[in-house]
Amino acid sequence: MIIQRDLLEKIKPFLNRQEYISITGPRQTGKTTFLGLLKDCLVNNLKADKGAVHNVTFEDRKLLIQFEAEPVSFVRSYCPLVPGKIQYLMIDEFQYAEEGGQKLKLIYDTMKDIKIIITGSSSLDIKAQVGKYMVGRILAFNIYPFSFGEFLRAKDARAERIYRQKSAEVLVWLFEDRQAAREKGEDAFAGELNSHYEEFCVWGGYPAVVLCADRNERHKVLNDLYSNYILRDIKGLLELATEKELLSLSRILAAQAGSLVSYQGLSQATGLDYRQLKKHLNILQETFITGEIRPFFRNRQKELTKNPKIFFLDPGFRNNLMENMNGLEKRPDSGAVVENAVFIRLNGLRRDGDRINFWRTKAGAEVDFIFHLKGKEIPVEVKFSRFEGAKISRSYASFISSYDPAKGIILTKNYRGLEKRGSTEIAFVPACCF
Repeated sequence: MIIQRDLLEKIKPFLNRQEYISITGPRQTGKTTFLGLLKDCLVNNLKADKGAVHNVTFEDRKLLIQFEAEPVSFVRSYCPLVPGKIQYLMIDEFQYAEEGGQKLKLIYDTMKDIKIIITGSSSLDIKAQVGKYMVGRILAFNIYPFSFGEFLRAKDARAERIYRQKSAEVLVWLFEDRQAAREKGEDAFAGELNSHYEEFCVWGGYPAVVLCADRNERHKVLNDLYSNYILRDIKGLLELATEKELLSLSRILAAQAGSLVSYQGLSQATGLDYRQLKKHLNILQETFITGEIRPFFRNRQKELTKNPKIFFLDPGFRNNLMENMNGLEKRPDSGAVVENAVFIRLNGLRRDGDRINFWRTKAGAEVDFIFHLKGKEIPVEVKFSRFEGAKISRSYASFISSYDPAKGIILTKNYRGLEKRGSTEIAFVPACCF
């Protein structure tokens, strides 16, 4: 079953440009399948000749050796010179190529009729191999596990249509400054969408997990995903003899997802010194397991900490590390689970230059996320509970009073509406509709 990916719409405008394209993301997120979607797009939408789009993988060691030995001849063996025609070469698992960036630069500078699209499962490898040679010559994109919208696309077409409509209403208000609907009260579709949303919050969006037939199969796929793919990659990058400390660190981060990171506490719990700990944390980020957000500062006298918060880029992966795949109503960390899902959504909405922070003061005021959008700060608070009417927490009100943002978002379980607090317009939105 092939699921259309939202990333395709982001990449489409760049397929006719001269720059090469890199697509990085964790293993088993469908990079190979996505290359097939790109090929269909090139042929059906951009009218490229089907015979001008070629796919190879560097997991085939014979092809890898040929590319490393004679890159120009290798490319030309797939892409013959056809005057006036662009040839496309898609290379999967490009991180295996030694000095790959240098070779890509040679191809870019000498073969003007070729456009190359590469994929890799570690941004660290791709940056190291490609970045310094291909500055200004390559455009980078990330592919992640399914978003909630893509999850619905695989599960329930009607629910996906409802979600897209509801989400679009919020996004045009957020990104395009259009007037939002002012109806207040229970969202009629929140109950239906919440059943799917809670499943997504527990099991996550890895395609193979989403497409599983039952709970036992999901468990098996998630366990194998960690043991056979991700752990192997990370262990290799860290040059570890044993994964004991890595597993310990991953489980502690899972238990503390969304909480302030204490480097000293993590060092004591894992036995890693500060340098080793930072290296492990960096690798977890560069292999798309975790994401880090930093505190928002303007008034450095009032705001409390420089320590970050760490979230997981797939909730199912995090919950599997916790060995807790229970539904939200049966778990004490349900708030943290939903907050992690909201981080994933905000991360997917980021455009170039956008940032995600959190806010916390010495007085104890805290806002879950500060989403920086086109130079403006949007406070986002997660309150996954039933609302009968608009309620604003003291911390949220404190941020509004201090910074006077134009817009803010409070994510509920069921309530929608638009409120004014001073000059700030606050949208109450069910989290499942965001």
